Amino acid sequence: MNKRIAVFTNGFSNEFIEHVVTGIQKKAAEDSVDVFVFITYCAVDANELQNKCQLNIFHLPDPDTFDGAVMLTNTYNFPDEQERVCACFQRAGVPMLSLEVEVPDMSCLKTENYNGVRDLATHLIEHHNAKKILYVGGIEENIENKIRRQALIDVLEEHGLELFTEFKCDFGFYTAFLQMKWHLEAGKELPDAIVCANDNMALGINSALTEFGLSVPEDVLLTGFDMSKEGQHTFPILATVSRGWDEFGEKAYEKLKYQMEHPDERFTEEYKSFFVPSESCGCPASKEAVANRFSTIRNISFETLQRNIIDMFFQRMQIPLSMAERKEDFFEKGIKSTNDIPQLGKDYCVCTEPKFFELDDEHYPERIRGYSKNMDVLYEMRDGKRLSLRQFNSNELYPGYVHEEGKSNLYIFIPLNYLNFIIGYFAIKNSPKLLFNLDLSLFTLNMNAQLFSMRRHIFLERKNLELKNIYMTDALTGIYNRMGCEKVIYDYITSRKDRNEKSILVFADIDRMKTINDVYGHLNGDFAIKATAEAFKTCSPKEWLFGRYGGDEFIAVGPYPDSDSIDSLISQISESMSSEFKSLNLAFLLHASIGYAVIEPGDNLTIDDYIDRADKYMYAEKEKYHKYIDSLNQPQDQGSDN
Repeated sequence: MNKRIAVFTNGFSNEFIEHVVTGIQKKAAEDSVDVFVFITYCAVDANELQNKCQLNIFHLPDPDTFDGAVMLTNTYNFPDEQERVCACFQRAGVPMLSLEVEVPDMSCLKTENYNGVRDLATHLIEHHNAKKILYVGGIEENIENKIRRQALIDVLEEHGLELFTEFKCDFGFYTAFLQMKWHLEAGKELPDAIVCANDNMALGINSALTEFGLSVPEDVLLTGFDMSKEGQHTFPILATVSRGWDEFGEKAYEKLKYQMEHPDERFTEEYKSFFVPSESCGCPASKEAVANRFSTIRNISFETLQRNIIDMFFQRMQIPLSMAERKEDFFEKGIKSTNDIPQLGKDYCVCTEPKFFELDDEHYPERIRGYSKNMDVLYEMRDGKRLSLRQFNSNELYPGYVHEEGKSNLYIFIPLNYLNFIIGYFAIKNSPKLLFNLDLSLFTLNMNAQLFSMRRHIFLERKNLELKNIYMTDALTGIYNRMGCEKVIYDYITSRKDRNEKSILVFADIDRMKTINDVYGHLNGDFAIKATAEAFKTCSPKEWLFGRYGGDEFIAVGPYPDSDSIDSLISQISESMSSEFKSLNLAFLLHASIGYAVIEPGDNLTIDDYIDRADKYMYAEKEKYHKYIDSLNQPQDQGSDN
């Protein structure tokens, strides 16, 4: 056995995920099985390609390395999400279990949605005399939403009533808030009771009512579904429907084990939902619920502080990363100066595509199927120690993963992408707290934005450097032009002066350049300039900087050698350049006279001043060469020129 199972989910149903993952983890620990959780954050209102990039995380695991998989199918917003997982794992013959939603050729463990809502609706009508009931629905195509709505309709019909009206929402807090707000702003009649398809929307409805000065349950009764923590820790405590999720994860693990032992068998097991009356429908809350609420209130400041820590983490990263010039700067400029996030624990990592910081938008693919084999670990916290950039094989899933016999570890994988660009993924080991609320979603959004912003700045810096090089580089020779000499070379001299270090400036001038141009043409003249620049670089020390200071004038600067060796060095450069020219078999004589000037730390001169010094040194050599040329009686113009 591989001793590991996979769990697939969409991360917005965080409380259901907490129940399932916690239960699975508890049982997996008894068998020393590792649990790998793969999460998307696909949303109905998100860009289509953004959602598809999110789904790429389902291509990360190799099915053959897992013993089984659990799919939290009811958390998905689109058929593509479950189909992506099913196609991959079922094709490999890996035993799978679907939670809450039946999937073809897959066993299913679910709680039914009908009875709990039926009991809720009956309670509102018979116990609280509600006649006008508004239904706040989730995503219209969602099977659970359809069943809950039908249960309400059936009870209304049995009591000779009709649905007062309904809001079509998306299971979200804010959409429900807006629908209620618009309803009240339009001056429409308030119902007797509002039945919501989940607690999240019920909380949004309650907030809108409060904004308009209305109270639950005094002005209107309100109910939810799922028995979420938020709904049980608010004022009033929500009347809701429970599905017994506190034991659901443990049941899921046991049923997956059964499926692994009986791979050809298919089964569906269903558990009943049940209504839990409370304050929002006008009934008293249980003593346990009241105690839990006050406990939560006591911890509000600490919970707020933890969220603020995440915000501060990204705020402190923002400015350093806005100055990034390479991917290593994520660690060097960002992480090093920033405190870590306690909620992430001692082990987590940021894994990125190796080309994400290398290829610009034009060349970087908008979508990638799967992930590169060799990925960058942009940053890793391992057992509380910070590790900088390196590469790893993504087949490991988590850098350095090995199964530890006798232990059970939990790994969480979240896709990193921005717009249509796949960045990589973020992974956490044994610290699932962020997963159990919306903080992981917010963390991921911030990380995506930081990484993409950093990438944009890196490419902007590269483009600026290219433009700077074009601006300061001589097009003919590829060395610095006059502007580059005055900027880069002078800065080099100044920096050495600041360190109290001597430098040398070497000046080279092509002899009889005018004759070459006049007799042999400007193309040969250009060739002479290029050949001289190349020979000057080739025959000089590697650490020197070179520039074309004028038409046929070149300079180089570097560290000052020993005083005893300076003259021999200059002679060696001159002789080597002459040998280089001779090997070219040119139709004309090419020679460059060379001089030098020593730059002392205490000098306060310009480059022109140093060139004048070097030129005076060079004068004797130039005169010797001119006399030598004249003695050859060449049919060249013997006019005097530099």
